Amino acid sequence: MNRRLPVVVFGFAFVSLIAGSVGGKEADKAAPRPAWTTSKIFGSPDKPEPYRIAPAFARLRFQKPSSLEELPGLGRLLVTEMDGRIYTFTSRSDTAQADLAIDLRKALPADLTNGRLALFDAEPHPKFRENRQVFVTYVHPGQGGHTRLSRFTLSADSPPTIAADSEQVLLTWPSGGHNAGCLEFGLDGMLYVATGDGSGPNPPDGLTTGQDVSDLLGAILRIDVDHPAANQPYGVPADNPFVGTKSARPEIWAYGLRNPWKFGIDPQSGDIFAADNGWETWELIHKIVRGGNCGWPVMEGRAVLRGDVPVGPTPILLPVKDHPHTEANSVIGGPVVRGGKLPGLAGAFVYGDYITGTIWAIQPDREGSYAGSTLCDTDLRIVGFLEASGGELYVLDYDFTGQIYELLPSDVPDTSATFPRKLSQTGLFQSVENLLPAPGVVPYSVKVPRWEDGAAAQHWVAIPGQGKITLSTSPTESAAYPEGTVLVKHLTLPQGDIPLETQLLHFERGSWRPYSYLWDENGRDATLVSSLGASRTIKPSEPGSDLPERTWHVNATNECKLCHNAGPGFILGFTAQQLDLASPAVGQLASLSQQGAIVAASPLPASDPARLVDPSDKSASLDDRARSYLHANCAMCHHPGGNAIVSFFLRRDLPFEKLNTNKGTGIGTFGMREAKLIVPGDPYRSVLMYRMTKLGYARMPYIGSRVVDSAGVSLIEEWIRSLPGEAAEGNSAPATPGTPEAKALADLTPAGVSKLFATSEGSLALALRLHHGDVPESAVRTVSSAAKDLPSDRRGLLDTFLPEAERRQTLGPTVDPAPILRLSGDANRGKLIFFSDGARCRNCHELDDRTKSLGPTLVEILKKFPTAAELVPHVLQPSLKIDEPVAAYTALLADGRIISGLVAEQSETEVVFKTAEKQLVRIPRKEIEELRKSPVSLMPERILADLTPQEAADLVAYLRTLAR
Repeated sequence: MNRRLPVVVFGFAFVSLIAGSVGGKEADKAAPRPAWTTSKIFGSPDKPEPYRIAPAFARLRFQKPSSLEELPGLGRLLVTEMDGRIYTFTSRSDTAQADLAIDLRKALPADLTNGRLALFDAEPHPKFRENRQVFVTYVHPGQGGHTRLSRFTLSADSPPTIAADSEQVLLTWPSGGHNAGCLEFGLDGMLYVATGDGSGPNPPDGLTTGQDVSDLLGAILRIDVDHPAANQPYGVPADNPFVGTKSARPEIWAYGLRNPWKFGIDPQSGDIFAADNGWETWELIHKIVRGGNCGWPVMEGRAVLRGDVPVGPTPILLPVKDHPHTEANSVIGGPVVRGGKLPGLAGAFVYGDYITGTIWAIQPDREGSYAGSTLCDTDLRIVGFLEASGGELYVLDYDFTGQIYELLPSDVPDTSATFPRKLSQTGLFQSVENLLPAPGVVPYSVKVPRWEDGAAAQHWVAIPGQGKITLSTSPTESAAYPEGTVLVKHLTLPQGDIPLETQLLHFERGSWRPYSYLWDENGRDATLVSSLGASRTIKPSEPGSDLPERTWHVNATNECKLCHNAGPGFILGFTAQQLDLASPAVGQLASLSQQGAIVAASPLPASDPARLVDPSDKSASLDDRARSYLHANCAMCHHPGGNAIVSFFLRRDLPFEKLNTNKGTGIGTFGMREAKLIVPGDPYRSVLMYRMTKLGYARMPYIGSRVVDSAGVSLIEEWIRSLPGEAAEGNSAPATPGTPEAKALADLTPAGVSKLFATSEGSLALALRLHHGDVPESAVRTVSSAAKDLPSDRRGLLDTFLPEAERRQTLGPTVDPAPILRLSGDANRGKLIFFSDGARCRNCHELDDRTKSLGPTLVEILKKFPTAAELVPHVLQPSLKIDEPVAAYTALLADGRIISGLVAEQSETEVVFKTAEKQLVRIPRKEIEELRKSPVSLMPERILADLTPQEAADLVAYLRTLAR
């Protein structure tokens, strides 16, 4: 079939340039595009989220606001900005101007005005109407820099101001990255203060302070600001947990936290909930209790992180909710809602995520644990919340718009029953099987495609009607897209011309929504994947092929949003720099303009620091090629506005000296001597090189790729080697052919390989040599097989050369229960797996609430399969025996749609399906052409595939405790 046009050049996935994009003469021939009128992509495949956001004060914008508060009795709200300004404004929706109360930077002594100042939070006193006191936390540049808690007085003027000389410093602690700084008064009148661990993102708890109660770091403090002690401007409540404990700071109420940027206090019960930023894997919600130990850094949530750190004076308490980094990346706490405007949230702790923009709530359930729900999915860079006295729940955006939004009940229509479940139903293609686009759907190519695990990509842009995209040539300015625009990327595995996945980005109601369609094995159509993602086994395409089986992974929705968010500007490929396929810009940019897809972008200047080049183009400079590759594959996270853990940058327009790579890294040096992120001249000591060469733990990119790009790592190795630098200790020159690793590469005998395997640098050097492609296949197999006995980090450098079946012995595709049943499980370890979503049981099965469970509850399952010998085969092979109440059905509808799920109800007039997303969809019988019972269980096959046999045995041991 002639359905795709993949071209793979030296490992980079490229597609042929479209007609009209390679030169001025051909561009002149570009015909205006017809209107795109066939779109069926409206709304969402899921039931509408229960809430939405809307601008609360549409005429107000702030510069990097950090907190939002209400001033009692004044009818005013207060906003702090990170740079040190505090504003107040009248809380009316038509307010057009905020009034400056104080600029803390201008209040600094003249010799400190260029020092670092960062303003985190402000909190009015409970008796503000009487004393006008406002408490503020900020980083002050004096004395080398410190975080301080200060009391200020707001004037009685209209508008009110804050006099700098009213400041009374109450408390200070070291600043050094994680400062937290949230302030809240409790029902007891005490001021609760959040402090961070005083470290940057890396290494985890660099000061090893989280379990140390002898300092104020990594804690929630509780102080009395109204009754100062004789020797300090505040008092310590006598019932604080560590009063009288030797060497402990008595101000500490709870500890073991990393960076609890915001927390909330229940205005009825006084319960405290904090959102704490995790490290590389988890984001955490803790219930804060007297003397509570939240575990950092011994634990990152429920997972052991630094077992070398002694536990503090009280036992570690697990979080009440955690989110893997596929769901969240920087959680921001909000209030415990008690107002009357959103009665459905009464008693819920509301919080959001700075990176993904998602807003959640947790509420206690009858089992005493906390059930979570998604309230709203936004594009905001959420930095704070406020429940106002009128019951309004406000959401503060940091730097996407800098505005304040209100959370409101949703008015979005339910389109879940009509959203296209098949790619052929989207209206994007006249023929899906041949990938013939519909009229008005325009193909385009990117100059530097991302590495897609060996897949080749094709791109289209679809704009409803004859609308146009307004494109900017500035790398920091976003384009303007018409409502309903869809960007399409289709991925094909060139070996065998196998269609894999078609990805969509859909712009509607001001938000970008990602969807993926997974192709079936016969290559005729693709099916919409749920928000949880999916996997497909790719088998050799031709009889006798020696290509091993491999797994293609489709990202979960929030994995997509970790790259496509407000930070890098949502759209990564449809930019002037990526579309500028000719120089000057007379090629694709002009062609797209003439076709009516874009409003013409001005030509890119030849000296544009953001200009990209084709990484495989040997005529371009090595620096341009490598920097372009890193920009396309890494800069969506590694940019100055990136997520909380990003500490260096790889954006193309930044000069090398501003990339912040001349330093170590908190994730570790993997045993490399004198390692830094990038060691100019020496790839074998460069952590960036190590991480992009390995699989497993600490791989980069950590989402979206499970295969190492041989051409990419070879390019970056060559680039690092070319950078002027200094030698490592004991070497005459950095990474030259005379270094020990380079010399050892000449000897690939078993003895020589063992010598290289003895060090991290040698293992990396050997892996890079194999990626060059000049080592015989037999030697590659010998070396990679021998690596299976290495420690996990070094083993990961060679795993990519092994077929998947020969890597770490997870259950993978196996359905044999014997490896699990012959092991003794540990229920405590299994509990960690269960609650960290390692087994995904909780996605469908509630503990004992049938109304919320998809199919039977866990208690029901465990009653039916009480022994491990009965339970394990059922989990591994859910389709072996399917009872009628949990049988899946598929309805083929007259309009071509397909609905699948459990039959929850049926009558003579309609059938009610419960879908895999636990949503009820009502279908009139007159619309159903055929109702089929599926021979396959709705429970996914291979649900334990990522666990080792021991981990699975531990999980089963824990599950069995739930039925007792």
